[in-house]
Amino acid sequence: MLGYFLLLPIIHQIHEILNLDTPPIYEAIFFVVLLAGTVFSISTNRAHMIIALGLGLPAVLLGALHIFHDVAWVEVSRHLFGAAFVSYAIAVIFLYVFANRKVTFNVVSASLCVYLLLGLLWALGYSALYWYDPGAFRWTVPDTGSPQTLELGTGKSITALYFSFSTLTTLGYGDIVPGTPIARALTSIEAITGQLYLAVLVARLVGLNIAESIQNPKS
Repeated sequence: MLGYFLLLPIIHQIHEILNLDTPPIYEAIFFVVLLAGTVFSISTNRAHMIIALGLGLPAVLLGALHIFHDVAWVEVSRHLFGAAFVSYAIAVIFLYVFANRKVTFNVVSASLCVYLLLGLLWALGYSALYWYDPGAFRWTVPDTGSPQTLELGTGKSITALYFSFSTLTTLGYGDIVPGTPIARALTSIEAITGQLYLAVLVARLVGLNIAESIQNPKS
């Protein structure tokens, strides 16, 4: 997941510098790799694998179809399946984190994955809202000449991810501003979710570490 978030903006920058007029196929490839890794990580049993594939495969196929056929039903379906898959992954990994009674490297990694997936989930929400209502967000910086969009899968996905993680971490540079009640509600809920998740997670991990220290005191 970190590779996805780090490599995507680099490839976007190279694409803009070279001024390549090609479909954003690389985004679909990266997203497939991300979904495959997520499926593998949450597949603790056969049922999890079946559900993950049932949600992930349509998201991948619809994302690829969107590149060549930009129609309404494809847009709606790819956002719905993508959000459903990410939500399912978040739920499964979150339960794994809170079911463990010991702080391990896997538990910490899973906790970080949930945080990153939360940012991706809201990015999908912003993308769907922007597709439905382009006026839901406005840019406060001067137009650089390149199309400004929050839609994922259009070769500009880094903008939606950037805005989502800026909101999740309450960084908020102010270059992109929600302009409608729904957009403002989404951003507010994401900011609250990000802070509450970190607070609960830190409390959980510290509590487990203290409990383990009490049960197994060092001589």
